Amino acid sequence: MKVLSYGEVNLRFTPPDYQLLAQTNQLTYQVTGTGVNLLTNLSNFGMETTLLTTLPDNSVGKMAAANIRKYGIKDHHIQFNGNHMGSYFVELGYGVRPTVVTYQNRLASAFCQADPASYPIEEAVKENDIIHICGISLLLNERTRETALKLAACANEFGKPLYFDFNYRPSLNTEHSKAFIKEQYEKILSLAHTVFGGIRDLTELLDIEVNEELPYLEQLQMGISIFKQKYNVTNYVGTNRGFENHEHSLAGFMDGESFKVSSTMPVDLLDRIGAGDAYAAGIIFGLTNNWPEERILEFAVSNAVLAHTITGDVPHTTLEEVEALMEGRQQSLIR
Repeated sequence: MKVLSYGEVNLRFTPPDYQLLAQTNQLTYQVTGTGVNLLTNLSNFGMETTLLTTLPDNSVGKMAAANIRKYGIKDHHIQFNGNHMGSYFVELGYGVRPTVVTYQNRLASAFCQADPASYPIEEAVKENDIIHICGISLLLNERTRETALKLAACANEFGKPLYFDFNYRPSLNTEHSKAFIKEQYEKILSLAHTVFGGIRDLTELLDIEVNEELPYLEQLQMGISIFKQKYNVTNYVGTNRGFENHEHSLAGFMDGESFKVSSTMPVDLLDRIGAGDAYAAGIIFGLTNNWPEERILEFAVSNAVLAHTITGDVPHTTLEEVEALMEGRQQSLIR
């Protein structure tokens, strides 16, 4: 099974040993991005993956492409143009101190400045079985929006299932009204097979009304039911995070054949960024293998829980590790 993802590539800079930026003059970097994270994980699971993006035409871009190849992702649809790559700094939290993410000027990146006509969209779609688009591309600028919408339309034309991740972030919408952004999302939602999101995406962006007096899961189920009927989406999938008695937990939900919730798993939180991409990768892998929905959910949540234990955005988990966690066979030392 072949998967294509369209999305931005970023450089993540992180101070060592949970330090703040003010404490150190040392940083590590990692090549990341929703598409990179998702495809790396699916590549680890044995799927053939390709990234559609634009990198700067300089040594930074060449370095990023080399890392993408190292992750097992095909790079033949990566374009090179411009001289800037989006970046952000992550000051890892510890205990009661939260993780802080500070973005650089991503709108000046080669990805955001790329001409939609520069991408071989039809060729890329024909080569692959599944198309994935991150919703951030609808928030950045007109160029990324146009590319995402063209890709979604092409996937629909050739009968390729479209997996769409809301990733709605109001902070990125600085130029348009919420109504405009809602309209752009609706153009893709009507073409999507599986959508990743939460209740806030439904109520805050799409203005779907739920009875807030109901328990949370019933509100969620009501909102998803309205959403699926309106947009004719096959699956709506997401996660529920918990925090009680100073302990983090994670559960997944999926509304496909029917509304289902996974078991709740405790989370040892080393680095939470990228765990959502691991969850999405688990869902995609399970659906493409035609697993029962209950197994898909347990696999995806287990994968996300493991991703929390890995430093950096990219979830370098393997099929064997996830299955061992699901079956209670995990070990503290492997030799």
